[in-house]
Amino acid sequence: MLLADLYPQHIEELTRRHERALTASGYNRVVIFSGAAKLPFLDDNHYTFKVNPHFKHWVPLLEHPHCAIDFRIGDKPRLIYFQPEDYWHKPPEDPQGYWTDCFAIELATSIDEVKAKLAGSLDGCAFIGEERGCLPALPDAQFNPAVLIDELHYYRGYKTPYEAECMRRANLLSAAGHNAARDAFFGGGSELDIHHAYLRGAGVLEAELPYANIVAMNSHSSILHYHGADREPMRPGDIHSLVIDAGADFLGYASDITRTYAFRDGEYAELASALDQVQRTLVDSVEVGKSFPELHWLAHLKISELLQQFGFVEMSAESMVTEGISNMFFPCGLGHFIGLQVHDVGGYLMGPREPAKLRDPRAPYLRLARNVEPGHAVTIEPGIYFMDMLLAELSRSRHSRLVNWEKIDSFRQYGGVRVEDCLLVHDDRVENQSRDAFAALENEGSADISAISTETV
Repeated sequence: MLLADLYPQHIEELTRRHERALTASGYNRVVIFSGAAKLPFLDDNHYTFKVNPHFKHWVPLLEHPHCAIDFRIGDKPRLIYFQPEDYWHKPPEDPQGYWTDCFAIELATSIDEVKAKLAGSLDGCAFIGEERGCLPALPDAQFNPAVLIDELHYYRGYKTPYEAECMRRANLLSAAGHNAARDAFFGGGSELDIHHAYLRGAGVLEAELPYANIVAMNSHSSILHYHGADREPMRPGDIHSLVIDAGADFLGYASDITRTYAFRDGEYAELASALDQVQRTLVDSVEVGKSFPELHWLAHLKISELLQQFGFVEMSAESMVTEGISNMFFPCGLGHFIGLQVHDVGGYLMGPREPAKLRDPRAPYLRLARNVEPGHAVTIEPGIYFMDMLLAELSRSRHSRLVNWEKIDSFRQYGGVRVEDCLLVHDDRVENQSRDAFAALENEGSADISAISTETV
């Protein structure tokens, strides 16, 4: 489906959300700043620019600092488009593409000109951004007002058809990268080789990734957010496993996919296959009206069944969950919202003007506590990990005698297993955007993803 056909409806929905949230919070105007390029301490080379997610919710501009959306109730949104004259860097091109008709666009060639175009009465004006240098006189109370932002974050959980299509394309890019990374792994590549293969397969720069790739071979995969990259290839006999957690970005929308591979047949390969089936079962359990915490605890039960089946723990699955044993092998949450940010916001906001829900102390790292609803985009990512720190804690517990420590020790070399897909919930079905992407690439018989980005932005 063409983005040009979906985008006007997206803007209409954002307009309704912002008018409603502004009115409820006592404002009539909001300035959304794209952000500013930042310098490291004692350096003159800027960090990679990361745009304000509230800004890219409106416009598909990801590399445009010092721009601003100026939205006033009842008016066409204004875009202050910063286009400096610069010979050190490539200046932004003239605004063009399907999105431009939705805005009154005003060009600014200097930061002072941006400030001038935003100047005026600040009564009833809110500001969303990390710093308000373009509105220096703005009162503190109007800077990122929580009551306004919370309502906008709550509704971020509902994806428009435009957003859904962007996320489908992000999953296609990521699936192509994963296929290339898988081939590099089985070809005996190092972690760095696999990372570079992913970038080539997805056709992206490292700076364009929505998050740093996790390319974890062998015991490294016991580290949930492993960001190392061993350079030296291993001897074939020393290669055991790969957990790769890597996403892609399309016009500001993220994908987040994890796959696990065993280098050879054996019990670890069987565990990886069994965990993949558990993940599919959990995906099939996602339905409108179900609470995400309920799905999280179902994941614990299913993981505990595997721990029992593979002889790691001699205890019933139900008792493992009740006694907290499953937390020692699966300490994180089942999944999270995904969209403009990988771990997207609003997971504990239960209503547009309700206080955030308190976290369950039994699941402190679960990022999503809402009921599943149409329009929600979530991830499902169960895992089993053999972490020295948590296993040491388990060894000191009263349940230590029920653990097969010889079996556990034999699996430390593998680190762990994890499988993750991105889902979009519809009224009558759940769309698995990740597995659909892999299937589409397989059916095409090629990992060529060049057509994904051909539509003019």
